Amino acid sequence: MAEKSDKITFKYVCPSDLRDLYVNGLWGGITRKDEFYIHFYSERGPIPKTATHKLNDRDLPEKEATLEMGGDVVRQVQCTIMMDADMAVALRGWLDNRIDFMNARKQEQAVSVHQGTTTVQ
Repeated sequence: MAEKSDKITFKYVCPSDLRDLYVNGLWGGITRKDEFYIHFYSERGPIPKTATHKLNDRDLPEKEATLEMGGDVVRQVQCTIMMDADMAVALRGWLDNRIDFMNARKQEQAVSVHQGTTTVQ
């Protein structure tokens, strides 16, 4: 019979297509099954759907163009996350912990900068 261990090791495996995403907004809600869904997006200005140029007498496009745009702002959904309430609470706790850490670090940096200054009279 195998001995019961007092440890467990989790191995993190990253797929080869893993990518880092920049997001600056989110949209979401709650499903009928009481799960959270969150769409993370990045926001930017639109690029034209089409650009139509007149051709000059040498059949080269002129610099001026008629642009067909597709809106004022583009919100490109980078990923969607779904989770139950327990996971949402865990995520909130993790974020609170990281935010507290960052704020404490900023405070320490501000104090060290202040202590390193000299006043000339």
